[in-house]
Amino acid sequence: MDKAQQGINYIIPIEVSNQSAKKTEYFKAAIETPTEMINGTPAATIIGWTKVSPKAFTLQPGETRKVKVSVRVPKGYIGDYRIYLSIRQDPRKYKLKLNTQKLKQSIGVMQFGKTSTRIPEFKTHVKALIKINIPIVLRALKKGQKIKTNSKKIKLGKIKVNPSRDKRNAMTLSIPVLNKHRFDIVVTGSCTILDAKGLKKLKVAGIKKRINMQPKTKSIIECDFKSPLPKGKYQVRGNFLSSIKGVASAVKITPRQKIKINSELAKKIAAQGDASGSDRPLTPLMISPTIIEQEFTGGSVRQTIVEVVNPTTQKLDVFAKFKSSNKKKVKVVISPKKIKLAPGATERIKLNFKPKNKKAPVFGWLSFEAKQTKGSIPATIPVILIPEGTELKQKLRLGKVKVNLSGDQSFINISTAMKNSKKGAPALFLKAQFIFTNIKAGGAKSPEIVRARLSNNVSLPGDTIRLVGGLNFHKLKDGVYKLKVTVTSEEGGVDLTKTIRVVINRDIDNKVKVVE
Repeated sequence: MDKAQQGINYIIPIEVSNQSAKKTEYFKAAIETPTEMINGTPAATIIGWTKVSPKAFTLQPGETRKVKVSVRVPKGYIGDYRIYLSIRQDPRKYKLKLNTQKLKQSIGVMQFGKTSTRIPEFKTHVKALIKINIPIVLRALKKGQKIKTNSKKIKLGKIKVNPSRDKRNAMTLSIPVLNKHRFDIVVTGSCTILDAKGLKKLKVAGIKKRINMQPKTKSIIECDFKSPLPKGKYQVRGNFLSSIKGVASAVKITPRQKIKINSELAKKIAAQGDASGSDRPLTPLMISPTIIEQEFTGGSVRQTIVEVVNPTTQKLDVFAKFKSSNKKKVKVVISPKKIKLAPGATERIKLNFKPKNKKAPVFGWLSFEAKQTKGSIPATIPVILIPEGTELKQKLRLGKVKVNLSGDQSFINISTAMKNSKKGAPALFLKAQFIFTNIKAGGAKSPEIVRARLSNNVSLPGDTIRLVGGLNFHKLKDGVYKLKVTVTSEEGGVDLTKTIRVVINRDIDNKVKVVE
């Protein structure tokens, strides 16, 4: 319910259907509240604003009827108030007596010369009644009242840095927040870590989930960062938007605070998450197509059109450039190379590739950066240009596999690198797994399978990709394990494996050791 003006009677109709084909159902309806106090008002007072009709009703098979909730908010009450329309089966209309039937007598069993006193077995039936709570939010307002979000009524506490509970991440920034409004609010946004002077962006992470806060309640804003920070001094800036639910206008909240990563905390966060990962923000552009792939003849490559869209609310100055991954010489004409995009605007860019060697394939990345988001990860498109009739073979190689424990010895981190030769073939839509198999148990126990995270799911000749993953230490008992790394692709015919042995022994200092 969006609005309930003081002193006016409102009726909320709710349909209830009996979808049973044979059974008649009997229901009772009433108003309930989630807590004893709601927005500073006793629950009994709020229930007194409402009436339900009918309070009891019967539904024949396939029948539907309306239950009406009447609401009248008295003068002097402003804010969001939560109630439930509770619809439950009438217990007086159902037979709930449980008949217990004895199945077996207590027959003694001889064991080592003694008679057992085993408990007799019984057969019983459990019967339960259905109850459904339908939430209703009453927004009480004065006549003609318009509500606005007040940034002074959103109180933020001290920012803290801790190792992430999810070991796939390195650290978590947490900020307590208090909603002093009498209305529900929504909080979204991100956290930015800056250098000690607050001039350079180092990392950006969005808040873990959108926060919905009821009136006069506390919550925690959390931002997870995949990669750790070394020991040192930094600044943290919050970039939050908050608004009363259902109100279009929002307010910006940008708290700043200095933080210090001491040696103990740096050691803890360094042992988890993905050190090779990046928390740099992505350049906010939408690009089409997502891949440029052509087969050409005689060094003649067809012109390509790329559409660049600015989905943000600010103007962006965009720069485009091409970088070859396999170091083949190619002349690239990008027109225009620099573009100015208004909010929501679209621009078309023409690309002409002229390979120096007409018989050599060209691989590389077309990247787009914006002046206003300097330091962000560029938006990229893989470029694959292959002469007609050229056959390429996969030359992907997996590097050394590293396995180690997190700082608190609760999580096993696995990482490796995969390099593609400059004379190899491209691989698209890569997937990877880490598979732990207990050698002693053989096939008696199911292996532990960990899906690997890849720094990029496209590998062009000359590229190097990082593979990382991990699992909770308690899932693996002491013993010798075969760790198998598998990499496959949807396009490119990749089927790569590497196997090592891992020894786990909790009785020694180095509890996890790789044996090649």
